[in-house]
Formats: sequence, structure tokens, C-alpha cells
Amino acid sequence: MASTTVQAKSDVRCHIGTEITMGTATLTGGTWNTAPLMDYSWSEKSNPLSVAPHRTDSYSQGTSGMAFLKHDKVYEISLTMKGTASTINRICGVLYEDTSGTNDLLGSSPPTQQFKHGIGNTVPVTLLFENGGHANNNIHFISAMCTGMELSYGIDSDGGMLKVVATFMSGYAPVESSLTATTPTDMGNEVAFNIHDITTSTLGGEDLIVKDFSLNISRDVTKVGYDPSSDFQPNAYAIGGYEVTGNISCKRDGESVDTISDDAVQALAWTDGTFNISASKVAVDNAEADFGDNGFMQTIPFRCFYDDASKSNIVVSIDTV
Repeated sequence: MASTTVQAKSDVRCHIGTEITMGTATLTGGTWNTAPLMDYSWSEKSNPLSVAPHRTDSYSQGTSGMAFLKHDKVYEISLTMKGTASTINRICGVLYEDTSGTNDLLGSSPPTQQFKHGIGNTVPVTLLFENGGHANNNIHFISAMCTGMELSYGIDSDGGMLKVVATFMSGYAPVESSLTATTPTDMGNEVAFNIHDITTSTLGGEDLIVKDFSLNISRDVTKVGYDPSSDFQPNAYAIGGYEVTGNISCKRDGESVDTISDDAVQALAWTDGTFNISASKVAVDNAEADFGDNGFMQTIPFRCFYDDASKSNIVVSIDTV
């Protein structure tokens, strides 16, 4: 008989748990933060298929020429969240290990660069989705690593509220169980930042009349090795370097044109008095004009760098205090 179970997106809650050892889920009574979800997605527990070419004397495929690729299977998770200070601080912590509130990404980040199964490490997190299991239970992803964070908002979207999109990967198969978070801290019990509150929006000292703004920090995390006796869990993770990019959509005028025509690095200053994004070495990457009927707009893609004089110099700061 077919199952009568029905799952609704609104029934699911996500908790981010601090781990102690890579490969071991956060305990029920451990440190958990409830994500103020607006949207979410995750990879199912299913394996990609590899298939050999046809024989020259056959027009069909035999089973000996197929295999399930479990050894390098990874699971991707995406969380779209309300842009509060606690949310930003938590994601900066798992992405590049600064939870101070100033959230400085340095040329030398991250401090932790070794990620091995069974070794103590508080950077990977357990992502627990209440009611996410298929049998009225929960599902969790062990030792998930943050691969990216995008901060974005716009004058005409979502009331101007800041959204945080965090992406994760895990080399461990998802587990459906009764694991729960007993005393989570809700990161949504705060006012979200809003683009309508911005008081300073300059690039290269030029005042821009901004419609949309986004900042993206991303890196690669790769599964290394596997244990076939334990559901092909990873032996380790290898991490790649950070790329910091963004995009500004603003009114096209003399100040925006001055900004995009500058062939030197510039300083970005973005603040509402509490939420501050600053970067001292920003390069505009091939800006374009939008010749719309409602007035000309400027699209300004940019990339952030650090001063090579020292790896301790800042790439970007995302200050929430």
C-alpha cells in the first residue's frame, strides 16, 4: 500500500550544531543555533551512475559496464536565511572562522587548514532538519563544511530585507534519526538588516544611489579519500582559496561613471550605522550600463583583494556590531 505521509516545506526547521570531532554529529544537548529559514534544499542519498561505451557489435548496454560512484559522492545543502547579526556571525564563523562581530576575512584565513575524520575540530557543523526525514522523523548531515555565503538585498525585493544564502557540502551520507536539538538559540529573534537603512554607499569615494547590492564569499571544499566499510565516508577534506566578489546596481550618473572608469583598486564603504561592509582593495570588473525606460542604471561587478604587504591584511570586513 502506498504511504499516506505528506511532507510540507513549512514543517521543517533547521538547526546548526557545533561539532567536537569530525565525523561525529553534535549531541542532542550540544550547542545548536536555529536558522531563520526562508528557503532550503539538500541532496538526496542517491549515487551517480558511470556507464561504459557500447560494444562495437551491440546496440545495448550490459550490466558489467556500469557502476555506482559512491567513492566521491558529496551532499550539497543550501540555506536561505533572514539577514540578522547572529546569522551573519554564525556563517562567517563556519566559513572563515571569525565570529567576533567584525568578521574580518584575512589574506591568511582560515586559521584551521587540516580536516581529518576522527580528529577534534569545531569548524565543521551538523545540519539538522527537523521533520526532514521521509518517515516523520529528522534528517541530519554530519561534518558539513561551508563553501559560500552570499549577502544580498534590493530596494524592490522582500521589503529591502537582507538575505543570507549559505551553501554547505558534506562527504558523509545523510542520516534519518530521532536526533533533536534540545536547547537551540534562535538566530531569527532579531531585526534583520535592511537596504532602506543604508546611510553610506560609496565605492572609490563616489556616492552611489544603489538599487541592489550583493557580496559573495566562496571557496572549494573537496572530499579526500573514503572508507568503503563506513558508507564511503571521507578520510579528510581539502579546502581551496577564497574568492570575494560582489555586484552593485545603481543609478548611472557622473559618480558611477567615475567609479567604473578607474583602473586602480578602490575602497568600498557600505553602512547603515550598525551593519558595515568595508574593503580597501576593490577592483571593478567590466561594468555595464542598463538603458531601461525608467532611467539608465549601472551594473558594477567587483572583486576584493588584500594588500600583499602582509597576509594578515584584510580582504573584507562584515561588521555587525
